Amino acid sequence: MPGPKTHDIFYKSLKGKLNKRTLDSFPNYDQYNIFVQGHDFLIYYDFYNSKVRDANIENSIHLQEHKFQEFVYNYLYIAKESGALEKEDVRLFIGPGYVMHHLLDAYTHPQIIYYSGDHTRNSETKIWNHGIVENLLDIYMMQMYESKDAKTYKVYKDFEIDENLISPELISTIDESLNGTYAINKGGEMFRKSFRQLALYMWLMKYDKLGIKAVIFDEVLNPFVKCSKAFSYHRDFSEALPYLNLEHEKWLNPSDETIVSNASFIDLFEKALDDGSYIVDELEKICQSGIINKDDVYSLIPNISSVHGLECERPFQLKYTKRANNR
Repeated sequence: MPGPKTHDIFYKSLKGKLNKRTLDSFPNYDQYNIFVQGHDFLIYYDFYNSKVRDANIENSIHLQEHKFQEFVYNYLYIAKESGALEKEDVRLFIGPGYVMHHLLDAYTHPQIIYYSGDHTRNSETKIWNHGIVENLLDIYMMQMYESKDAKTYKVYKDFEIDENLISPELISTIDESLNGTYAINKGGEMFRKSFRQLALYMWLMKYDKLGIKAVIFDEVLNPFVKCSKAFSYHRDFSEALPYLNLEHEKWLNPSDETIVSNASFIDLFEKALDDGSYIVDELEKICQSGIINKDDVYSLIPNISSVHGLECERPFQLKYTKRANNR
């Protein structure tokens, strides 16, 4: 990730940094904010079905770590050949949506993993501190960037989309590019269904005006499923402070101690906005030219994993965390 609301805020903030030419080609930009959930859509597909969810979590992780450049190029090439590239939603999905989701993850995930102490849920202990931290970051970002109280705000409304805005060309492009790059079958249908299910996920798992879900998650479920605190937004935004590194302490890339930083989460968020706006502007320029050249796409899109921020295909091994280094 980060969490769904942080990505949503990123998409909305990105608009203010794009150049006029890009914005003129995206007159309906505001209506497609859910596209920035990127490969996380696979997690939201039939999220209430544990067998389907677990399989798609694995698919999502695979997309995070492998063939990022290749997927973007394949998507653009397929869209160009079919004529789908002329559709606004097809271009919004890949640039401000999918690519920017991946970029924000790649910039912020190393810091989140370092401070949370893990990335994925431990299958034995059921602990998932990473998800708990990202939930708190969502709450913090809502307060600081939108002045919204996550405890009462009807956050699910931010994730609703008119299905009439989703073109058949978009679904077929997603389907062909996922199949061609990762051998994922029926990926377009999974994304289409996730577009519709995302608001339900946010209502069921995150929105918690009365705090009832927080009690259920924390007191009833948590003894058995340690990641249950990764959901309800009925929490104080100040709980996120220990994970933001606002005092700019030194931290390490969790897989490589030679990569040192003192950036805060907010620093990384803002850098991703600055770097990302350039990428989106240039990618839209390529799309508008109608010439999808592999070298051009590869030179623009960094082939980095959204887990550790380093080169794709590099195996991720969690070695360094704040907890471990403070022992």
